[in-house]
Amino acid sequence: MTQPNATKDQRWAILLAGGEGERLRPLTERWLGYHRPKQYCTFVGSRSMLQHTLERARCLVGLKRIVTVIDRRHRIFIREPGLPEIPGLVIEQPTGRGTAPGIFLPAAYVFAADPSATVLIFPSDHFVSSKDRFLRHVERAAQIAERVNDRLVLLGATPDRPDTDYGWIEPETDVSGAMGSGVERAVKSFHEKPTESDAKRFFRDGYLWNTMIMAVKIKTLWALGYQFFPDMMRRFETLLPMLQAILNGTAGKAHEAIALANIYEDLESTNFSREILQHIPGQTVVLPMHDVDWNDWGRPARILESLTRLGKHPTFPLHSLDQAVASPLLLRKAQGASAGNK
Repeated sequence: MTQPNATKDQRWAILLAGGEGERLRPLTERWLGYHRPKQYCTFVGSRSMLQHTLERARCLVGLKRIVTVIDRRHRIFIREPGLPEIPGLVIEQPTGRGTAPGIFLPAAYVFAADPSATVLIFPSDHFVSSKDRFLRHVERAAQIAERVNDRLVLLGATPDRPDTDYGWIEPETDVSGAMGSGVERAVKSFHEKPTESDAKRFFRDGYLWNTMIMAVKIKTLWALGYQFFPDMMRRFETLLPMLQAILNGTAGKAHEAIALANIYEDLESTNFSREILQHIPGQTVVLPMHDVDWNDWGRPARILESLTRLGKHPTFPLHSLDQAVASPLLLRKAQGASAGNK
């Protein structure tokens, strides 16, 4: 484990839980009878993907400095009977406006509370194994962000196939010519959802998958927002005095809801990766995670692949899978794992 950092008590976690999980809609509707975004689904064991992400964040920043952003329509999924209360602060976006507002809205809350903070940003719908190795990488990313505080540090996953659904990161080579050998690398370029031929080339040449798991100083993140989305950031800037008043107990949540409704009324939808990351390779660092099994579980076949590899049986019945999403061999392996777990 890396040595503790002196500024650890200034680290915050932002959890992005506002997505709809449309690619998994066919599975969730067959399985549950209604659509449920994947971060609120329990695909294995007894905890949802969001609950697993919360646990990882708790290990890194404690309970009070977690900020989770959801879509207002999702509140029913976090208030179900028997579920533990989400720690920290939960922010309800009036409506989804893409990943950039999804990041900068909770960033405003962190900035109001602690302008010197380091933020760790986690999508809430990722599969990660093992947790301990993953946490060591995030700890390392935080240390890099605090040491080189004008950079954004990304975790890069080692790809196991030339997937066209993922964003790809091209790391700079080191002096020996090795690509991403387990230590941080400067980023040479980003590529969002490439063609099949490009994905094959990226896979062959040792590029990394962009996990969108990041560590960055809040002031650096805020400055990037102003660089690329000045109109949006001026809106969020108006929130800061009110948020500070809420923190001081002189304003209530009703004021917050009205302010957010006004901000989001005609807010443009913007994508953080496409409209920021692709333009700032020189301001980013990538930290490869060669010893971590990472997947965004964006398609049913990926869920089945991960669980079959671990010998785990999914909580959803295999017959709820569309036969087109998984090979017959994979289904047979999953059925075998299911029989072995009985």
